[in-house]
Amino acid sequence: MSDTTLQQPDSQTLASFSTGQLLRDYSLSVLSRESSVIARKEVLTGKAKFGITGDGKELPQIVLAHYCQPGDFRSGYYRDQTWMLAAGLMTIEAYFAQLYADIENDPYSGGRQMNCHFATPLLNHEGRWLPQTARFNSSADISSTGGQMARALGLAQASKVYRQQAEALPDTYFSNLGREISIVSIGDASTSEGVFWETVNAAAVMQVPLAIFVWDDGYGISVPTELQTAKGNISAVLRGFCDEGAGNGIDIYTCNGHDYVGLHEVISRGFDKIRHTHTPALFHIKEITQPQGHSTSGSHERYKSKERLEWERDHDCLRRFRDWVLVQGIATPDELNALEAEEKKAMERVRQEAWSAFRDPMENEKRTVLAMLRSLSAAHADHSATLDQLAADLDAKPTAQRRDILSTVQQALVAVRRAPTSLPRQQLQAWKQHYHEQNRERYNTHLHSHSPLAATRVAAVPATFSEHSPTVNGFEILNAAFDAI
Repeated sequence: MSDTTLQQPDSQTLASFSTGQLLRDYSLSVLSRESSVIARKEVLTGKAKFGITGDGKELPQIVLAHYCQPGDFRSGYYRDQTWMLAAGLMTIEAYFAQLYADIENDPYSGGRQMNCHFATPLLNHEGRWLPQTARFNSSADISSTGGQMARALGLAQASKVYRQQAEALPDTYFSNLGREISIVSIGDASTSEGVFWETVNAAAVMQVPLAIFVWDDGYGISVPTELQTAKGNISAVLRGFCDEGAGNGIDIYTCNGHDYVGLHEVISRGFDKIRHTHTPALFHIKEITQPQGHSTSGSHERYKSKERLEWERDHDCLRRFRDWVLVQGIATPDELNALEAEEKKAMERVRQEAWSAFRDPMENEKRTVLAMLRSLSAAHADHSATLDQLAADLDAKPTAQRRDILSTVQQALVAVRRAPTSLPRQQLQAWKQHYHEQNRERYNTHLHSHSPLAATRVAAVPATFSEHSPTVNGFEILNAAFDAI
């Protein structure tokens, strides 16, 4: 078991860091933090419906990204934005597109999942496998906390199988002789779930290359860790899983989330062992903070004491990293201030571009409908008051959604329902029908593969039996089929 809580820089470790890398890491942490701050504002001003962000975890996730290699797989949860940004799997444009549920520009789920849910494609547009050993990969996130654990175990087991069957399974599309790691992230509160314990136990028994990162911020929303985790310390509870010469077990590493050098030392050492020995490991990253609280649905000031809030400000990884950079003489305060200002300026520019990309199509649709409502009102003077009011209400919505537009159209059609042959009404009805077709394309497609290799396009092969076919149990057929592979 390793316990690293270094606060002073180690000269040997520091020697491997270039000034450029250190400043890039700091710049990236500022960029990610600013994206979290703006995301919360966008929700609270009504531009987005809900926001959950990874602020407070920037530093450990940036360090983690340094040690992810092509072929590795992430199975994470909705706090990993900095990890994805540092690994090159997320852009800020895509981050805001998902926050706004922009179906055209959210590359992960087409606006169908809440923000901070990531994925990388496994198939190309023709439905054929992409080479997963050519890049770092991310499985598709799910919202149910803890659900990522079992999937991470399966990915780690796959790596082990490829190593064991290296001669029979040499295909580098999926594995590089089992050198890849399955990396799973989880909050400390979710470690109380059964699937977490089942995964830890199975990984210890199976000896698979699984790296478990527990981001420990001391709370499960408003519940302190000591009220939901035995001993108030998940790594202390898991000590019995450590390999003590029994032939299986796990390694446990601990480090504070604001300790840049310590994080590098722990993760580099731990990952090197996992890759070579397939010994699973748990990385307990402590003293994580949540500067903006759990999500946009509440305020942590309601359940955290003034002393705790002050402690979190003092132990904010971004603040500690800045202090460390200054102490090491890597940059001056003026240089860091200029860097921070530039990142914030760039962030605001990207936010505006992402918002325009999301809103402009709907604004055009809104203008089209308003023009059609004016024509409808002119053709139906007896209903002009109702139609004009519908138009005024829609025009007054600064961020009208497609449901608002469609609802207005439907109400207008109902208002002049007794004049079905009216040309303006027929035009509005035709527009509505076309709009429904567009929305089906936007929201109902790609629930299943559309490629030529989709399972639904495979021709059915009916079973045939001879007169002398024996009747056997189903499990015998399954066993025979697997034996033949």
